[in-house]
Amino acid sequence: MKTSDLLITFASWEDRFRIGFERNLEKISLRKVLVFYFGSYANRTQANRDKVEKICKAKCIEYIPVELNIDKPADNWRKVLDSIERVIAECREILIDISTMPREIIWYVLWQIEQNSTSARYVYHSADGYGSEWLSRDPRAPRLVYKLSGIAEDPSAKTALLVTVGFDPSRAERLISLYEPTKLMLGVQHPSHFPQNEKAVKTYNEIIDKYKKEYGCERFELDAFAEDRGMSAIRDVLDQLGSSYNTIMSSLGPKPTAITLYKLQRQRQEIGLVYAPSNQFNENYSSGIGSCFEGTL
Repeated sequence: MKTSDLLITFASWEDRFRIGFERNLEKISLRKVLVFYFGSYANRTQANRDKVEKICKAKCIEYIPVELNIDKPADNWRKVLDSIERVIAECREILIDISTMPREIIWYVLWQIEQNSTSARYVYHSADGYGSEWLSRDPRAPRLVYKLSGIAEDPSAKTALLVTVGFDPSRAERLISLYEPTKLMLGVQHPSHFPQNEKAVKTYNEIIDKYKKEYGCERFELDAFAEDRGMSAIRDVLDQLGSSYNTIMSSLGPKPTAITLYKLQRQRQEIGLVYAPSNQFNENYSSGIGSCFEGTL
């Protein structure tokens, strides 16, 4: 059994938050669990949080809950960094469960761990299935991510927008309308056994047709579950851009692409990461738990 001094996770009402936690404990020995959660969804996540806390108590694992506010990214940034800073000095090995963690929080966590040069791994538990109706809707205004917003080397340069897309095309369209990119690149997950993906791809093709007269549009395929988590496909697209654009990237598809985009941004710090939140998430967002994907940072 591997040892991880600390598990960092994010509470959800989804089955895979609780079941994923139990699955993690089958593989690792833990001392502390840092559980972030949004106060606005506290009622939805309460039952799962209580179950995880009960398991921690039974196994003598320190349970550390931290409430965040979905409307206050600056406060969240400070809370995430402060919470990790308080415990990281005692931790040699860290496991980050990104399964139900918002991408913005993922990037905050990764940045703080990088600053401390601490050894860390990540795990992603996929869902067994997704709801047949809407999953997320009513997208909020996108925002650049603290410390990862890139460098506009030439303020007059054209903008390139790369988005790894998911099941909610409205979030991608909100990004497009805000940044009005000269070059638009949409990375679609392939292969996928989820029926929602086929419907989403059709919509993204329509989006490209809609904007291709106005922007340079490109749809490319990537596999977030391949060994490189889509790295080679995304890097190839970025390489084609050269240095003539101010480039921003966003992850809306499978969560492992959030890890990939972070790694690429750290290699090319002139590129900015942007988070595209939603106002609403369906209570029946997903069901069950599927395959587990792991990697190192």
